[in-house]
Amino acid sequence: MAANGVNLDALIPRADLSVGDGVVAGETGPTQLTYSHFKEDDFFAKFLRKPEFQRETVHWSPKKIYDLVADFLDRRLVPAVILWRAGQFNFVVDGAHRISALMAWIYDDYGDGDRSKELFGPRLPPEQVALAGKTRTLIDKNIGKFKLYQAGLTYPSVVTDSQTARMSNLTIAFFVAQWVPATSAKAAEESFFTINDAATPLDKTEKRIIRSRESAAAISSRAIAHGGSGYSYWKKFPDGVQKTIIDTSKDIYTALYRPPMLEGPVDTLDVPVAGRGYSVLPFVFDLVNQVNATKVADSTGAKIKDRLEPDAEGADTAKYLRRVWRTVSRLTSKEPTSLGMHPVVYYYTRGGAFSPWAFLAWSQIIDRIFAEGKVNRFCDVRSEMERFLIAHKWVMTEIIHKNGSGDRSIPWLDRYWSLALQSFMDGKTYDEVIQTMSDHKDFGLLRTKDPMIRMAAADKKPGTGKFAAKTTTAAIWDAALPGAPRCPYCSGLWHRNSFHGDHVSPKREGGDNRQSNEAIAHPYCDATYKDYKAARAA
Repeated sequence: MAANGVNLDALIPRADLSVGDGVVAGETGPTQLTYSHFKEDDFFAKFLRKPEFQRETVHWSPKKIYDLVADFLDRRLVPAVILWRAGQFNFVVDGAHRISALMAWIYDDYGDGDRSKELFGPRLPPEQVALAGKTRTLIDKNIGKFKLYQAGLTYPSVVTDSQTARMSNLTIAFFVAQWVPATSAKAAEESFFTINDAATPLDKTEKRIIRSRESAAAISSRAIAHGGSGYSYWKKFPDGVQKTIIDTSKDIYTALYRPPMLEGPVDTLDVPVAGRGYSVLPFVFDLVNQVNATKVADSTGAKIKDRLEPDAEGADTAKYLRRVWRTVSRLTSKEPTSLGMHPVVYYYTRGGAFSPWAFLAWSQIIDRIFAEGKVNRFCDVRSEMERFLIAHKWVMTEIIHKNGSGDRSIPWLDRYWSLALQSFMDGKTYDEVIQTMSDHKDFGLLRTKDPMIRMAAADKKPGTGKFAAKTTTAAIWDAALPGAPRCPYCSGLWHRNSFHGDHVSPKREGGDNRQSNEAIAHPYCDATYKDYKAARAA
C-alpha cells in the first residue's frame, strides 16, 4: 500500500454486495455523471456505494488528486468508471479513486473533513491530517474551492479570469459511466476482480483479505489497521464481541503507533514501536497470521492460496485479537508482562527505518522465551544483547538484503538473534559471542573486512550536498543511545510507551512517594525480575 496516499475512504460509503440479492440487479443507470450527481442532496449520491470488500481508497498522492480535479474541469480525458446497479444502490466496481477525488473537492474533505471524522472518529492520524492539508493547499491555490465555483455560477465576479473557463466547464463536464450487466452479487464480485486485475492489479495482501474478508484474520487486520475505527467489518457480530474487537484493536494500535512519527529526519529516540501508523495493513496482516499460526501467504507471497474460513459469530476474531495483544503487550505496554523493548534497538535500521521483518522475528523470539520460561534469563543478559544489537545493526540490513523480505528473512533474523541470545544465556562474554557468531557457517558476515557493508545505507554514495535524512538520524541516535535512560534492574533501555514508576523502598516497608524513592523500570522488571534478582542474590 502507498505509504503517502491521501485517505479518501470516507467519501463513498461501503455496503455488502449481497444487498443486491433478491432485488432487480444489472440494470443500467446514467452514462454521464456530472458533478451534480455527487452533491449531497442528489439521489444518485445518496445510494452510491463501494463494495464492502473493496480496497481502501488510500493510494493516491496529493498531486494525483489535484490532476484528476484539474482534468475533470479542463475536460481532458478521464477513464470511464464502471458501476453495478442493484435495486436502489449504485456500486462502484472500478473508479472509486476517481470519483472520491472529485467528491473530496466538492465536500472539502481530503481525509480530515466531516465525513472522515464521522467514519474514523475525531482523533485522526497526524499523517492523514498532514496529507489532507497538503492536498487542500495544492488544490485551493491552483484550482480554488468548490464552493467558490458554486458561488461564481450566480455571482461571476467572485471568480478569477483563470477560473472562469473551468467554472463554465463545471456545468458540462462528466465521467463516462459503464454498467456491469451482472444479475447477482456473486457475478458482480467476479466482475470486480476481473476488471481490477486487468487494469491495476490488486495488491497481494488486499486480494488475500478481499477473498477471505469474512475470516478472523482479515477482520482482525482491518480492525487493528484503523485502531477499531473506520468501517465496521464486524458489525454483524453480537454487541459484546464488537466491543472486544474495538477495544482490543485500539489497544494494539496505540501500543504500536503512538507517539506518531511525522515526516523528515527522525530526531528523537521516542519513536513509535512499529513505524508510521498509516497504510499499515500488509504488516498487520502478517503479524495477525504469525501470532495465530495461520498458514497463509504473507504480504510478499506471489501465490494466493485458498480462502480462509469465515468467522460467523466473531468469536475467532476476538480470539485472534487477544492473542495479538498478548504478544504486542509483551513487547511494549504497561502490562506487568511487558519487557518494554526499545524500538530503536530492536526494530529500526541505523538510518531510522522501521523493519517489519525485525519486529516479526523478535515477536517470535519473545513469545518463545515466555513459553520456555526463560524471561528472567533474558533479563539477565539483556544489556549485553542490546549492546550487540546496536553495534551490529548493519547485519540485520544485510540479512534482509541477501534473503529478501517477508518469510524469506524472518527465519534468518530469528536464527541469528536467537543464537546470539542463547550464547549470552550460556554465560559467554561479549567478545566470545562475537567470535561464536563469526565462526558460524551461516553468519560469517561478522567476519567481513569491507567497511562499505558496515556503513549506513545513506553514506555509501557520499557527495558534497547536505546530509541525507538517514545520515542525520544515524548521527543523532549514535549520540543519544549511550546516555539513554536504562532500567535499574536489567540495565536495558526503556521506551516511553513501556515503563513503571517503582518504589525503591516498597510501600509495605514505609517507602514514601518522593522522587528520590522512584525508579523508572520495565514493567516486567518491576513486577517480577527485581524479586527474582533479589532472591538469587540473597
